[in-house]
Amino acid sequence: MTSCKSSKQIVYLESSTPQEQGLQLTKISDETQNPVIGNKEGVITTNWAKSSCGGGKGLVWDTGHRLATSHDGKSLAYISIVDDACNVMVRKATAGGSSTQRTFRRAQTVDWGSNNILYFNDNTGSNSSIGGTDANKGSLVRQLTTNNNDWHPALTKDGSILYFTRFDGTGPSIWMLNVNTGELTNCTRGYSPRPVGDSNSKILCVRNSLKGNSEIWLIDLENGNESILLSDAEKGFSDPDISPDGEWFLCVGNSYSSISKKWNTDIYAAKIDGTGLTQITYHPEVDCSPVWSKDGKFIYFISSRANIDRKFNIWRINNPL
Repeated sequence: MTSCKSSKQIVYLESSTPQEQGLQLTKISDETQNPVIGNKEGVITTNWAKSSCGGGKGLVWDTGHRLATSHDGKSLAYISIVDDACNVMVRKATAGGSSTQRTFRRAQTVDWGSNNILYFNDNTGSNSSIGGTDANKGSLVRQLTTNNNDWHPALTKDGSILYFTRFDGTGPSIWMLNVNTGELTNCTRGYSPRPVGDSNSKILCVRNSLKGNSEIWLIDLENGNESILLSDAEKGFSDPDISPDGEWFLCVGNSYSSISKKWNTDIYAAKIDGTGLTQITYHPEVDCSPVWSKDGKFIYFISSRANIDRKFNIWRINNPL
């Protein structure tokens, strides 16, 4: 551990903590090339608005789905600053090598669809819309929504339904776009949706508690069942990502670090029924945007650890579950 320039800022240069032994951390990206966009503040970075999501008034927050894996598991998509704009980059899922810029817009969140389309929210105009572009060639963008404030695209496994978050004066809600017909449907309140397994009607999402903390919910849109999976009076959870076998999900939780003596974000996991909550990372720097490898053997995430300038990189760890 060392101080960096300002006596008020402590930079933690270790790549891991004692609690993370056995994870075999591997640094995938290089901060000197196409800087990775992560969660700057460490606790509540995407401050959407004070809303009544879930019946409680509070700050709707997430760290953003800024990392995605390709359908074949060989590549990663992430958000990077290019020419003073945030764009989607693609690189190999192994350490080293170059990245290719896939959008020339202003993106914040990304999903790699099973149809090999990169879905992202596009902030180029006055609002944020959902767009899609081929993951391997060209730079043409198909604009899928317009004139709204849309984020967090997530495609179902069969490629027929695209879920996303729409923000308006009443707070965030989850919508679905029928990719084949273009039909739009307002599904339920919440944000940061993720389809569950092979189902087109079951999703994980985030809602606010009565005290304003974010919670993970399981919603069955077909039969109307809604189950709260993770809720804590002292912390919030966001950004769920479901394991390939459908048995676990990753998420980001904000917790108090005994090392830095401040709140920051770490990676957590729980079973799909909400049991077995496990904290995976413990570093006093920021960890966010977790995703599974397609074979379930690894977890990728974004972190500012082991970097004197606190720049973000993509890291990989063994699946400890």
